[in-house]
Amino acid sequence: MNPDHKIRVLSLEDTPSDAELQLDVLRRSGLDLEWRCVDTEPDFHTQVREFQPHVILADYNLPTYNGSEALAHVRAVAPQIPVIIVTGTIGEVKAVQLMKGGAQDYILKDRLARLPEALNHALTAAKLARERRDTELKLLESERRLKDSLVDFVAALASIVEMRDPYTAGHQRRVANLAVSIAKEMELPENVVEGIRLGGMIHDIGKIRVPAEILSKPGRLSPIEYQMIQQHAMAGYEILKNGDFPWPIALMILQHHERLDGSGYPQALHGDQIIIEAKILAVADVVEAIASHRPYRPGLGVAAALEEIDRGRGTVYESAVVDACNKLFKEKSYVISV
Repeated sequence: MNPDHKIRVLSLEDTPSDAELQLDVLRRSGLDLEWRCVDTEPDFHTQVREFQPHVILADYNLPTYNGSEALAHVRAVAPQIPVIIVTGTIGEVKAVQLMKGGAQDYILKDRLARLPEALNHALTAAKLARERRDTELKLLESERRLKDSLVDFVAALASIVEMRDPYTAGHQRRVANLAVSIAKEMELPENVVEGIRLGGMIHDIGKIRVPAEILSKPGRLSPIEYQMIQQHAMAGYEILKNGDFPWPIALMILQHHERLDGSGYPQALHGDQIIIEAKILAVADVVEAIASHRPYRPGLGVAAALEEIDRGRGTVYESAVVDACNKLFKEKSYVISV
């Protein structure tokens, strides 16, 4: 507590002589106080709101109000204010309940000599709690800024791919949007959904190592050209594997062409060897690719795309992901869009 400011103490006490005794004990200990005393619930609520005390001393037993009710009110409206219960008699069970309910301490009225120490301890604990909250808020703000920077970085990477591959401009964003909607339909945690969004936006980043003429070739690819295309998953992983992302983005990129039965690439992984984010991207990627136009063929439409993932449900594609994707299109009228 700043020594240049008085300590604001609110006392909930219906016996004036007891309140005076508490005030005297605290002042004789050298504390500089601004003191207010109330004995009814409405007045207590008003003073908590308007006086904004640094600490509250609450009698446990009042005719129409008690310390437990006062404590519950403070915890609800101003949890940063420490509450010390000051009472004549209190059983051990009730004392434990009050401490569990958030009381900083309790003092028996025949042992008020301990009150200054308890008050100082409560103020110190409140100060430390404020400093901890301030630190946590600063960390959250720092994390938010870092995430914003990562989003900007990812968007820049996505634009690089699309500049080299105009025929699939918007493909990554469409896959990201669909993957996010699938993840939300599966009720995955928000942080996981955010990682999927960013991973989807750059899942084809490895294509910057594929010759542009192959990416935009209007006809069918030769076996060698197809093998070069397949290298984009590993290439993307190599580009981002050392990035300090709070999500497994490099693994999403590496695994988004893996399949449950081991028929995918580049590592021929099976089942649970594939992370859920990559399983979602895989379905979103296939649906978008089949439904949309490509240099070598016109778009085949959403119905054909859903038929494809249905054929591979449980064997090639994760069942829960396929089901969520179907629900989006068939029940919620999802439309593929950038």
